[in-house]
Amino acid sequence: MLIAILLSGEHPSIPYSEVNAILKGEEVLFNEVSRFDQLMIINGGKEIFKILEKRGAYIIEGGRLIVHISNISDLFYQCNNIDWSFLEGRSFGVRVKRIKDYWREVSSVEVERKLGGIIKKCTNSKVDLESPEVWIRGIITNGGIFIYECNFMTNRKKFVERRPRKRAFFHPGALDAKLSRAFVNLCRIKKGEKFLDPFCGTGGFLIEAELMELEAYGSDIDLRMIKGAYRNLKYYGLEANLILADARKLPINKVDGISTDPPYGRGTSTKGRSIKEIISNFLEEVKGILRKNRFMCIASPREVKIEEEARKKGYKVHEIHIMKVHKSLTRSIIVVENYEC
Repeated sequence: MLIAILLSGEHPSIPYSEVNAILKGEEVLFNEVSRFDQLMIINGGKEIFKILEKRGAYIIEGGRLIVHISNISDLFYQCNNIDWSFLEGRSFGVRVKRIKDYWREVSSVEVERKLGGIIKKCTNSKVDLESPEVWIRGIITNGGIFIYECNFMTNRKKFVERRPRKRAFFHPGALDAKLSRAFVNLCRIKKGEKFLDPFCGTGGFLIEAELMELEAYGSDIDLRMIKGAYRNLKYYGLEANLILADARKLPINKVDGISTDPPYGRGTSTKGRSIKEIISNFLEEVKGILRKNRFMCIASPREVKIEEEARKKGYKVHEIHIMKVHKSLTRSIIVVENYEC
């Protein structure tokens, strides 16, 4: 089955990587078919719907692809020739979204109206634009118009409710809940496995890991951060294994995935060490902690060239994502494998 996945436009590359990382981590059979602006087409089974709905951060919604129309003149002809019988006896609604300025000559409102009329004529199904049994979505993007049955939607409001300033303990520089969730997903880990954040700070990554039913471990060199992380986890009714420790000397056995955002000039103490020194020593330390052929997602300022440090330590670099934080800080987010032939 072809599945269309609508992605957030908040970052140009992370959303696509997140889909791949979640499904590979959960060991789901699928293959990526194509990428368009904020839209991804994959081939796989319906078990994918629940997995992406539960875990996705930069994933908005998705479902079974009904038709892809790449020629404007074919739009309503093709819609008239679709078998809409799966909607018989079920209420439906149609919503069409335009990504950026693609296909401005096509009115999204007109497509909604005409597509709804075609479906009603073919099925005699009832239109309900408030709470239909089935939403039919149309996405207008650089590849044309993609029409799909909406089979899942992520709860994006939850990320707002978990933003750093809403937590019991706040510290400047904590990543927002959505990006924290994406970091955890990018290390390709599945439910029940052992996750580590060695620079856990206020516990944002641990909160997301626990909500995804991972066995979460967090360490920090700063006792104040450990106490703050404990308060934040408790605030959401969660528990994780918290350890006061230097990331260069971790008292932790094997883990299945690591995601972390080391301190770099955000008001967090580095105990007099440079960020490059911290990262270099840390990468050396976790070679023996992260299981072979498992993944780590880690960030640093762009000028540190963290990907080069990772390669020197024997890691295989799979992805590099660039994220501008503000005019004086651009962050590199890399995904590496503790590679063993």
